[in-house]
Amino acid sequence: MTKTLTVAVPMYRVETYIDECLTSLAVPEAGDDLEVLIVNDGSPDGSRDRAARYESRWPEIFRIIDKENGGHGSAVNRGVREASGRYFKVVDGDDYVDRDGLLHLIAFLKQCYADMVLTNYSWVNDRTGKQKQEVKEICPGLLYGVAYPLAEAAEQMFLKMHAVTYRTDVLRQAKPLDEHCFYVDTEYLLYPLPFVETVAVLPDSVYRYRIGLPGQSMNPQRMRERCGQHEKVLERLLFFYGEMTDPAARTAARELIARMAVSQYRIYLSFPDSHKAQMVALEDRLRRDFPEIYGAVRNRAVLWQRRTGYRLYGVASLAVRAMQK
Repeated sequence: MTKTLTVAVPMYRVETYIDECLTSLAVPEAGDDLEVLIVNDGSPDGSRDRAARYESRWPEIFRIIDKENGGHGSAVNRGVREASGRYFKVVDGDDYVDRDGLLHLIAFLKQCYADMVLTNYSWVNDRTGKQKQEVKEICPGLLYGVAYPLAEAAEQMFLKMHAVTYRTDVLRQAKPLDEHCFYVDTEYLLYPLPFVETVAVLPDSVYRYRIGLPGQSMNPQRMRERCGQHEKVLERLLFFYGEMTDPAARTAARELIARMAVSQYRIYLSFPDSHKAQMVALEDRLRRDFPEIYGAVRNRAVLWQRRTGYRLYGVASLAVRAMQK
């Protein structure tokens, strides 16, 4: 049976959070339109046992897919392959969705044919429960519910994985995500862009992204430990960008990769002077080979480093490390 929306839930060591995630997706009134694929990425904890209760109670919505551990990208790839929905969204097992927002999204998707649909999202502090939208509007200047050509929307879009719902056929045309690797969220946003012709945006804040988790990939300590993986993903993105030919897709990709580069700079700055050479080398490469991405970097700390010829790298590094304590 074809559904309107498939939600893939990559699940690995999320026993503490998976109930909240799946409860938010347990909407029986949307059962004819909603499929939730719980992709168990070889999780060794009790996550699967908890997920099995949802599959047993709402078999028309939930299905568990068991696989060997392959990382977040592997779980998303498997979800895309097995999805029966016309549209596809990822909700990580330690995050959740707003129920009303999800229902509004599904109602829109039932009569929508845009290749990409964007909705807002909120950060949720794991310790305090406080919620905050990262940006006020995900696509300022665009009318809600209207399908725009990518060329008209590309400069207005603030793309994050939490915001995106793709038409499933678009994802199946795109390059799969790298497996056994962290930081592939930007690949999920970038690789389908050459196949995106139309974009629509809704006002709802659907996704709830949990922040402040000790083991989170964006945790400063984890980012230092995985600096090499972040560099590899950035390198893949730059290579892919170099092969893109569609001007609208390149415009959207430019902002994505610029943000990824800023994240790489932050990792370098979280080390002492030992990583200054890497930062300067990346800056030189972007300026030489990808000047439009170099120009799209608007982070004030990076621009300050440029103006001072990176002579104050040590001061900036101390400030970054102090903020991360």
